[in-house]
Amino acid sequence: MTLDPEGGFEQLMNLGRGFQAAKMLMVAVDLAVFDFLEEPHSAVEAAAWLKADDRAVGLFLNGLVALGLLTKGVDYFQNSKLASRFLVRGRDDYRGAIIIHMGHTWERGWNDLKTTVLVGHPKDVDPETWVGTRPERDETEVRSFICGMDALARDLAPRVAPKLKLSGVRHLLDLGGGPATYAITFAKANPGMKATVFDLPDPIKIARENIAKHGLGARIDTLAGNFLQDDIGSGYDFIWISHILHSHNEEQCRRIIQKAVAALVPGGTLAVQDFFLNPDGCTPPGAALFGVHMLAVTPRGRAFTYQEVAEWLQEAGLSAPEQLSTSPDAGVLVAKKK
Repeated sequence: MTLDPEGGFEQLMNLGRGFQAAKMLMVAVDLAVFDFLEEPHSAVEAAAWLKADDRAVGLFLNGLVALGLLTKGVDYFQNSKLASRFLVRGRDDYRGAIIIHMGHTWERGWNDLKTTVLVGHPKDVDPETWVGTRPERDETEVRSFICGMDALARDLAPRVAPKLKLSGVRHLLDLGGGPATYAITFAKANPGMKATVFDLPDPIKIARENIAKHGLGARIDTLAGNFLQDDIGSGYDFIWISHILHSHNEEQCRRIIQKAVAALVPGGTLAVQDFFLNPDGCTPPGAALFGVHMLAVTPRGRAFTYQEVAEWLQEAGLSAPEQLSTSPDAGVLVAKKK
């Protein structure tokens, strides 16, 4: 992603063309092209299946071959191994939901980024009344978002769990836990633990599906509500807040943290995972770009620095937090209630 200041103009052209591959992937997943091309088919057959134009489909499929998403024979197209593994609906490792969600953020946010940069927030949200939800989202869009979060957490949660020292935790709260991926992973790794997943009603429906699928209904329960407004319960000895703060402004972040600390037992632990920035505000690159993503899709969200969140944790009555790295662009701050 880093540009060579001594390099030529071609690298700027490549940067400018970046949207092409992204949009092709979003459209292909949305149209379920990879479902059909799990078996070899011609462009004409694919067009008939899609009820689309033969010429357009042929050009599009050739482009997907160029991206490495399809392979091409003499007169047929078929999924690449990567597409077959992750982009065919119904497969255990299907991750297309996050790509569909990216398409929604393109339509609802990134496409209007110029206006957002000029006025300070997306045109269809009011920063003064924002409570962390977008009521215009339909159930399909919410499901794509929540299942997309599962697609990302499936790989990360097993790497995070051993770093959190969860042995001996009796009751964990996964605040804003969405599909319950982290709660499920933590519970499987710690048989004596019970967990509660708190989120809005629509995500909680998906959480319950996942909890049941993993046979953990006796150990993981759910609470539906808005954590900015509603009671989140109490008596927890560990609270996990993953990728929640970046959607909110500073005042809301402090409120979320204070609410969590109040729900912890003395000596309990709060862990916050997010796309944390270094003090310079522009590294790591993934966190900096995610901050722009929050600009595009929320009224006041952004990526925060480790130092900012660490100060909020200590202001709320927690010990100086320990910093853990969980991925190149994300990390965790862990602190105990005094």
